[in-house]
This record gives sequence, structure tokens and C-alpha cells, in this order.
Amino acid sequence: MQRLLLVLTLMFAGLPAVAQTPQRVVTVNLCLDQIALRLAAPGQLVGVSYLAHDPRISVLVDRAREVMPVRATVESILALRPDLVIMDAASHANIKRLLRGAGVPILEVPWAASLEEAEALITRIAVALGHENEGRVLAEKMRAERLALTWTKPPIATAAVLQPNSGTTGKGSLMDELLGLAGLRNLAAEIGLPAYGRMSLETVLAGQPDLLVFDTGANINPTRATEFVDHHALKALEGRAKVVTVPFKYAVCAGPENFEVLRRLAGARP
Repeated sequence: MQRLLLVLTLMFAGLPAVAQTPQRVVTVNLCLDQIALRLAAPGQLVGVSYLAHDPRISVLVDRAREVMPVRATVESILALRPDLVIMDAASHANIKRLLRGAGVPILEVPWAASLEEAEALITRIAVALGHENEGRVLAEKMRAERLALTWTKPPIATAAVLQPNSGTTGKGSLMDELLGLAGLRNLAAEIGLPAYGRMSLETVLAGQPDLLVFDTGANINPTRATEFVDHHALKALEGRAKVVTVPFKYAVCAGPENFEVLRRLAGARP
């Protein structure tokens, strides 16, 4: 592996200086993939994370499949001969060090945990790609849609978000923000759970939510992780709680896809 890395590094050393607008961009993070896929010119993006090819969690899988999948390793990234790699600032420190040692420019960006942060991140990545205007238009469209869909009155109902293995999304999570924008209280946040935690069925029943939010597609092939969706205990809420289907992929990353979640939540609001 060390020999391969040396060969790739030497190969990279022979490339011409990086153009002002990068021509061979790589992203290795699903959320960054989806921003870059929206903004990059045809052929400008030469590598995205392998997760972007997974239809269960990627909202742009058709576009992503036109780009080479890449894993977060120095060898696989260098093999694509990038002139810019966009990476999460909080991860892969050693990989970034080795890539810089090979002369690869890296743009480190923060994690976007909210719609406003996603708008700022889109603008920043658009500038790096040389598509500042496209980024500004997308960010402005997101702001307008967010304002149009935001419930401006006090919350009128309580929602319980149910995920595999009794998982849920509590205070400070992206889903918590989306529930609030839709005029809903988040049961997990109400009982003090952090952004990502667990909530038992007993807690759900005791909370008497008005809405049950989950991805019914997760239960097409039931396993111990997802069979809670049809759990007999939830029948106790039948007739009181409305079921809202939200495919998980629309709430993995902060971005334009979140408005599909907002529309579904708003449509189920009492």
C-alpha cells in the first residue's frame, strides 16, 4: 500500500498547477455529495462517496451513479487525480494530511445541522466550484421555501419520531427543527432526549403523541431492528395518532430535500 501511495503521489506531482476553477472535484461525505451534485457542472465532479449510490439514503442516486463512487482512503481519492477534495472539517484528519502532502487542495467545511446552516454551506461550496450564482439562487430558493412552509403559530400537536432499534431524534437534531417549523412538538425533545437517542414503546404510549413519524419502507422486510413499526402496542394509539410516512433519506442531510419532510408533516398536522 505504501508503494502504491508513493506512485500516486509522484504521478500527482506531475500535474499542472490547479486552475482557478477546479475541474476534477471529489467529495467523500453523503451530505457534501448531494450539495456538489446539485451545483457542479457536467463532468466537474469525478468522485462521490459510495453512499451516494445507495437509494435508501441518497436523494440524488440517479445523478450520483453517473459519477465514480469513492471511499475515504488516500489511495482511492488520489487515483481520481482531483484538483479539489471537499471534506467535513471534523473528520479524516490523517487522510487530509496525506492528501495535502501529495499536493491536493482540500476544502474543509463544517457539518450543516440545520436549514440555515445548509444554505450557508451551499453558498460556500458553490463559490469553491466556481458556480457562485447557482449557489446563491439555490440558497435563496431554500430560504423562500422555508419561510413559506414555516408554521408561525404556537405548536398544535405532538409527534413521535420512530426509527430502527427504538431510535429517535431529540433536541437539536435536524428532525427536531423540521418538526418545530411544521408547528409540532417533538416528544423526544419534550422528555429531554439528545439529538440522537432511544425511546421505548412504553414512553411513546405514555406520551400520547398525535402523530407517529416513521419510514414505513423500512419495514418491507421486517427484522428485529424495524418490526416495531407494526408492534401491537402501537395499536393502542389507533384512532388517536395519525401515521406520517417520511422516507429516512429526506432527513439524513440538511438541504433542499428537507422540504419534502416539511410538506408531509404540514399535511398531517391537525
